[in-house]
Amino acid sequence: MQITGFNPTNGPVDTRVTLSLTDMPSDASINNTTVLLSGSPTVDVTAVDTRGSTINVTILANSQSGDFEVTVQSPTGPVSAQSSTVFTVNATPGAAQITGMQPRTAVRGQTPLTLTGQNLNQIKYLRIGNVNVLSLQHLNSEMVRVTVPAAVQPGQQRVTGQTQDRQVNCPYMLTVQ
Repeated sequence: MQITGFNPTNGPVDTRVTLSLTDMPSDASINNTTVLLSGSPTVDVTAVDTRGSTINVTILANSQSGDFEVTVQSPTGPVSAQSSTVFTVNATPGAAQITGMQPRTAVRGQTPLTLTGQNLNQIKYLRIGNVNVLSLQHLNSEMVRVTVPAAVQPGQQRVTGQTQDRQVNCPYMLTVQ
């Protein structure tokens, strides 16, 4: 199964999005299909059309910009797909939002990582994978820099910020070496 696109590509909470897929299992339904956005179950699957190879979802509160991941629990086992592009959730005015990350490949214990966005001065700490990063360098309200800790496991890792009252996901995965 593969996600070939989605429409629209951005919007606020309550936006209806149609995901287009190829090779979707013929037994896919609302009951056995889950969709994550930026690694979180903050979307509601509203329709699954196996003939048209589409899935309709609604973006729920607390959604963060990022990739879609679809999983169909088929009788022969789970079938998953991940989008190669990012859906952008239009942030609530004044809320912290991470919109960029450079570089996207890092050597643990060595690489400085720069996150860009809005209101990033609200972020108290970051997590890379399952490792807390407490020493942040807030360059300004639109830029934060950290060094990727040596304790971060190699592979694809999600980068997540934490404000006083909510989690803020980076829309991209970090490849750690």
